[in-house]
Amino acid sequence: MRSTRAGVLSSLVALCLVGGTARAQGAAPSPASGLLNGPATVPVHWSKNKYPSTVPDGAAYYLVEKGDTLWDLSKRFLGNPYIADAHWIYPGDPLLIPKVALVSEKAGEPGEGGTGEEGAEGAEGAGGPGGTGGEGSSLFAVTEEATIACAPYVVRDKEDESLQIIGSEAGATRVSLAEREILYLSKGTSSGIKAGDVYSFHHRIYPVKHPATGKTLGEKIEVTGWGRVILAQESASTLIVEHACADIQAGDYLKPFEKQTVPLTLRRPTADRLTPASGKVQGYIVDIADDAMIAGAGHIVTIDLGSDSGIAPGNVLVVYRTMYPSVPTPRNVLGEIVVIATRDKTATAKVLSSNDALMTGDQLELR
Repeated sequence: MRSTRAGVLSSLVALCLVGGTARAQGAAPSPASGLLNGPATVPVHWSKNKYPSTVPDGAAYYLVEKGDTLWDLSKRFLGNPYIADAHWIYPGDPLLIPKVALVSEKAGEPGEGGTGEEGAEGAEGAGGPGGTGGEGSSLFAVTEEATIACAPYVVRDKEDESLQIIGSEAGATRVSLAEREILYLSKGTSSGIKAGDVYSFHHRIYPVKHPATGKTLGEKIEVTGWGRVILAQESASTLIVEHACADIQAGDYLKPFEKQTVPLTLRRPTADRLTPASGKVQGYIVDIADDAMIAGAGHIVTIDLGSDSGIAPGNVLVVYRTMYPSVPTPRNVLGEIVVIATRDKTATAKVLSSNDALMTGDQLELR
């Protein structure tokens, strides 16, 4: 099967990279060798390609090393859409490796399709988890970039709030500000503000306490939108709102806008009551966006797991509840969430699916 695997992959790559002699440029940032498995955060490195910053859970990948060519990697490389020009790859670029259903060299011979190990492997590759015969092998974007940029988050340390919205061109009678409004900011060129700069708007909401321990995890910060500076004077500047996530108000503080990378994850059957526990990292839902009491599909939640726990954007977690903990009864699987952004101790996630209302205090397990 090993030689067959190499041959199939080489043939597929040859079809999509005709004439390609891509060679890695520059020095690699100490990349790992060989095939690796996600989840992973891709080390920041120089590349002309707009490479993904994370690798989803369960996805195989390879980090390009100095001297690599796509021809050399053709046995494992099946085409990554972010590489716009197949002639150029760069050390540190992650190559996501889709799993393929393989045809045995002995296909059609007596015994093929029986109950032997090779037949079992073929069946799993064709339609089992991660196989191309089913939905499990396809990657999909978990949300839109604006959803990530607008999502609330929890901070343990107070952020710099010195740059604030003073008011708007409409005057003090305008309380809630929205898109296309002209705003006045508290700083100008003497503080490094210049026309063309883009800033996001934030304000503090309330302390977030852990539902199980009662300890304060940090303060919830709401993102109300973002805008672009159109005029900068020495001690003040003018900005136009490009996007409103919520009501923007005087007193909201500003931070340089950070472009978000939309994570990918593997499409696979949704977990249910028959899905066995993975035994991986566990945690809790600790907050729900918009001060809601319950959440369902599409809602944003905060969880008590972050990068310190090995959580990365694109990770999928099962949400469950134990109805009678003292027994204890089997877990009641309520749905799934996918991580869209992480901090060290917490993460922001989007509800992928739910068969009941999700609440603060519901438990989580990494799939």
